[in-house]
Amino acid sequence: MIADLTPTMVAAALVLVSVGAGATAPPAEGVLRVVSGTTGAGHATEQWLAILRKRLSSERYDSVATLRKPWTEEEEAWAGLIRSRVTGWERAIPDLGSLFPRTPPPGQVLIVLGNRGAEDAFTHDAVTIGFDLSALQANYGSARLAENTERIDRFFRHEFVHLFQKAWLTRHPWAMDTPLQGALAEIWGEGLGNYHSLSPRWLSREGKRSETASRALAILEPRFVARVGALACATPEEARALTADLSNGPFDRKWGALPAALWLEAEPGEPTESLRRFVLAGPEGVWDLADRHLPDGLAAALKEARAADSLCRS
Repeated sequence: MIADLTPTMVAAALVLVSVGAGATAPPAEGVLRVVSGTTGAGHATEQWLAILRKRLSSERYDSVATLRKPWTEEEEAWAGLIRSRVTGWERAIPDLGSLFPRTPPPGQVLIVLGNRGAEDAFTHDAVTIGFDLSALQANYGSARLAENTERIDRFFRHEFVHLFQKAWLTRHPWAMDTPLQGALAEIWGEGLGNYHSLSPRWLSREGKRSETASRALAILEPRFVARVGALACATPEEARALTADLSNGPFDRKWGALPAALWLEAEPGEPTESLRRFVLAGPEGVWDLADRHLPDGLAAALKEARAADSLCRS
């Protein structure tokens, strides 16, 4: 659904964000600014076109960039819902920031609302979050549905966590010299993001994993181990195919992001502490997280994959 902390974007973040040395600070008043990505005449603004140029192929960009597409009534409703949540989102920023020691949030974050060519929610750069109103309507129906208020809040938390991750990585760079190192960075980033996207049907009850989570993990955990093993000595071309659905596509098929999110949800103890430990471990922490939660046979196979990666790099 939402796959934005790719290796390319991680590298870009190292240039785009400058992080101070102080503790996480509460957001300044008005830290979130919402703007339209569509003009009154129905054309994409320059800001939205810049977003599309970064996300789309040249052919796809050309097919949507010149469309005249005023907001529909349904898209207006999604825009209204997003604007109505901003005050609450600003109050949530310190809690999200508590996972990232000594990493203050950006001074101001731009939330751009477009209606063509993008995904429902995403980060564009280190200080910009985007929502495609047409994708939100197509994927989740009316903004007036009660469940969509909670859903849009989850989407915001997911995307703002990515901004913190990008800032954190400026102070704790992660080398991505191999396809597997790049995949670990994406699993670390999108695992934490997707943790914040989990709806109630994915969550444990009284210490027992939900049926929805159990069914997904039964499919995805073997795939996780197989893909990581294949990535250990993969060429860049092979890696692109192996990671295509690591954090993209239907939510329950994301072989890297969803298992990591569900493992984090099942970590013992106070959630903030376990999430902070995962942040501090960086992408390397994916190994230990998986080892703690995979069944014994799969955990042993993952250890072999890790050893193979070391041999391929030597």
